[in-house]
Amino acid sequence: MATEPPGNSDDGDDPDGAIARGHATAVAPEAGPRHKRLTTAARDVLDDGVTKLGDGVTKLGEGVTKLGDLSRHVPVVGSSVTKLGEGLSHVGESLHDLPKVARTRRGRLLIRSAVVGFVLVAAWIFVIVGLQLHGNDTPDFRPYAEQILADLSKGAIDDVYEKSSPRLQEMARKERFVDDMKDLAQTVGPFREITAVNDSLVTGSGPTGRVGRVSLTVAYDKAICKVAVSLHYDHDRWKLLGIGVELPPELTISEAQRESRVKACDDPMDLKNCSVHHAADAILRKLKDGQAAEVWDQATEVFQKTAPKDKFVELQREHLVALGDYRRIITVSEAKVIGGTDATFDTVAEFEKASGVRTVFGFYRSGERKPWKLSSLKIVLPAPREATDGPARPAPPPPVVAPPLPPALPAAPLAPRGSGGP
Repeated sequence: MATEPPGNSDDGDDPDGAIARGHATAVAPEAGPRHKRLTTAARDVLDDGVTKLGDGVTKLGEGVTKLGDLSRHVPVVGSSVTKLGEGLSHVGESLHDLPKVARTRRGRLLIRSAVVGFVLVAAWIFVIVGLQLHGNDTPDFRPYAEQILADLSKGAIDDVYEKSSPRLQEMARKERFVDDMKDLAQTVGPFREITAVNDSLVTGSGPTGRVGRVSLTVAYDKAICKVAVSLHYDHDRWKLLGIGVELPPELTISEAQRESRVKACDDPMDLKNCSVHHAADAILRKLKDGQAAEVWDQATEVFQKTAPKDKFVELQREHLVALGDYRRIITVSEAKVIGGTDATFDTVAEFEKASGVRTVFGFYRSGERKPWKLSSLKIVLPAPREATDGPARPAPPPPVVAPPLPPALPAAPLAPRGSGGP
């Protein structure tokens, strides 16, 4: 029995024999490899999707164009809507024809080039925008400003000042900062909320750190104000550098109103009815009696930290020797109370050896019904005078004054020449 050569089994002349010998061998040449069939199916689905997208965009453009036709009587708007509709229609037609172009070799090359170009342009724009955002990164200053305004409204002004920037502490004394913030609280009322952040910026970066500024619209109990808060980046923290509040016209107060607001009492020379005068007089009398240690014990903690007890007692002993016993307060130069808790009492006092000594008191109390406590004390000693002890010096002799000269006599007339005598 003859046997066919192996090479004739796949020549395709005998389909029945080929099918009998193997189904896979007969089907594979007609359908192609499996990955090619999947690629063709995916491309067909993508083409159908792109075509439908193009049809949808075209219909959208036609609808927008009709809308533009209906709104032509509206200036500027109608023409703009019409142009937008025409542009969408062109985009839809391009998307509709895109699958046809992609079926040719040149079309596929064109599409690939366009995709690569879009990717490169998008990457370049992304890098530029990222660098700009990184270089101009502005923090969110709202939480910092909100915390500062809330602390000032609660009365924690000392704490805000202590945590502020060293540059602020160099430019503004603590007493002045406290006075301004308490006066502001009386003018605008308690802080309620930040209603808007108008602007934020960061300027420079140098040896002292960056400086930021945020412009806010703040709602207080009595008015809505424009507030600017400046911050200084120091030791990895944003710290208060300054604060400015723009008052509305209805809250603007005059200098006379401000003076009456901080007035300590109606008559600062009234020892019985003026509480700060009574407190100052009591302290000077204790110092006269040698009770400087008791005065120090009853003072505020801030005073005790700035003036050690032994040095304060020794200084007051020296003042007692130089000035003598205290007698009374002659006049009051300034008497004001800020916020009901801080007071300044500037006086001229009379002592046994000096009749006009400037004495400045600072007082603090935790409440309006609490007693005043000494927070600062300054006694200005008068300039030393020339000593007058010992025998009196003789008075200098009076200056010698020459007597006035007598008036000059008139000259006698001269006789003419050649005349003889009688």
